[in-house]
Amino acid sequence: MSQCILVFRGFGRSPSWCHVVVASDTTRGTKAVLVGELDDNPGTTVTNAVEEVAESIRQELLGGDPNFELYEYVPKGLPKLRPTFYRIEWRGEPGRFSMPEWQVVEPDSDPWLRHLRSNVMEQGYTARTLIDERKLEVIDPRRHEDVPVAS
Repeated sequence: MSQCILVFRGFGRSPSWCHVVVASDTTRGTKAVLVGELDDNPGTTVTNAVEEVAESIRQELLGGDPNFELYEYVPKGLPKLRPTFYRIEWRGEPGRFSMPEWQVVEPDSDPWLRHLRSNVMEQGYTARTLIDERKLEVIDPRRHEDVPVAS
């Protein structure tokens, strides 16, 4: 299992970030990714940029492989503003991340989430905390773009 902080370009090209946890089942050759919405994300939410986040995960973390289960964790998820896990299903063209649909999923009912949920936090879930406590790498795919730097 690996973890990182992933930077992605949100709306208006604003920098945004999330926590990413990747797990593999080598016996079945399958992968699952849990993306966490961080309390200190200054930009676009993971939910609003999920297609871009999924594509960055595919390119930057999975060597171009589009075959993985994607889950999202939101500390104040709808409908009850409590920690919520979602499984994201892609309803668009096969092999492309389009037309996402979120399904609320209870961690105890899903084999991947039983394994992954211990990596997220209900409170104080920030990039700074994860970087300091877990020594996570920050991956920024925008480094290949002409991104304006704020002064």
